[in-house]
Amino acid sequence: MNGEILTQKKVHEMYYISTKIDLKSGLLHVESSRCKEKLSIELKSDTFSVVEEINIHAQRYEVLGYDNNIDEWFSKAVGRPCYLLRSSSRSCNRFNRNKSMPTCRDVNTRLNFVNEAQILMVSEESVSDLNSRLDSNRFVDPMRFRPNLVISGGGPYVEDTWSGLKIGKNHFTSLGGCNRCLMINLNYEGGELQRSNEPLATLSSYRREKGKILFGILLRYECDNHVGEEISSWLQVGQEIHPDKK
Repeated sequence: MNGEILTQKKVHEMYYISTKIDLKSGLLHVESSRCKEKLSIELKSDTFSVVEEINIHAQRYEVLGYDNNIDEWFSKAVGRPCYLLRSSSRSCNRFNRNKSMPTCRDVNTRLNFVNEAQILMVSEESVSDLNSRLDSNRFVDPMRFRPNLVISGGGPYVEDTWSGLKIGKNHFTSLGGCNRCLMINLNYEGGELQRSNEPLATLSSYRREKGKILFGILLRYECDNHVGEEISSWLQVGQEIHPDKK
């Protein structure tokens, strides 16, 4: 209500919210174990209840709001009053990476509310290597790291050596490793939140660099449309990845 952006790190109840996009119907389906009713939100709509500008992570956004019933559903799901807002920006910006730093924040590209980069990618092989170092009862799957993209087929941590990659006709620039925090130690089983010191403790023993514990890489989508017009780009499961080596 005071304009603060809510994240799962601050509000663990957000974990129980699951989403599914139906491209044919143009709907975003949302549900939570904390809400009896499921919610359907139109992806394309010319009618919004709020159009305003806000500041998030030192960037200014033009945002679109939704009807009160949608805000009420999310308020119940997270256990506190809140609004659902959608970024309406379609601009494409360029970014020059500081090669002296292992990680960096993409300060020039419109990030649509995320706090570090557009896309997080992890490798199944890297996750398998981590699991080989953990106790057998501490197994983690790739989704523990909340990635946007999960890849397979290379060696463990080979993604660290990439300056960028191409998937289909889409180009991405690597912004370096993702600095992991205590969020990856939270596990939800049987509807209950469980806390431990793993896998972050094990990662810190062999993935620490300049005080950061790195796992997965951050990516920026390279918009080839220099005039900033809206374009449509798609990725599909099973597409091959063509990396660019550093």
